[in-house]
Amino acid sequence: MAVWPRQARLQLVPGRGAIAVVALVVEATTTSFFTIYFGIAAAICAVLAALGVPVAGQVLAFAVLSVGGLYLTRPWLKRVSGIDRPAVPMGAEAMRGRIGVVTKPIGELDSGLVKVDGETWTARSYFEHEAIPQGARVEVVEIRGVTAHVIAAPHERDELPKET
Repeated sequence: MAVWPRQARLQLVPGRGAIAVVALVVEATTTSFFTIYFGIAAAICAVLAALGVPVAGQVLAFAVLSVGGLYLTRPWLKRVSGIDRPAVPMGAEAMRGRIGVVTKPIGELDSGLVKVDGETWTARSYFEHEAIPQGARVEVVEIRGVTAHVIAAPHERDELPKET
């Protein structure tokens, strides 16, 4: 075991591992996989301090362990845990399958307007040569740019079909 000069030796001070504990507690309350790297690096540096490694060695170890671990493993952890994917579709993805009403007729090759979930969208027929009259119910098939591409939707049924 190497013996470090007395003036460079860092004494074990109560609370030296407090940074590690705080970082790991913060990580336990989040799903970001960010502070765990600093918590683990701080815990290892607390052990290095107890072994008498100089402060410069501890700082270097902390930097390498925290940043290196973050760089090498965080993308994999995010992919495995699924936190990089939104749980609920958002934006244009959320519009797919929504039902709306035509407020300005959609011509065979002309745009019209539809109201979907309280928002007015420029709309075109998904099938190029199909006109959709004003007041018709439509279903959003996709969003291209800022234009909703729609198809005629079936009418709402007030009751279920009767068994024969």
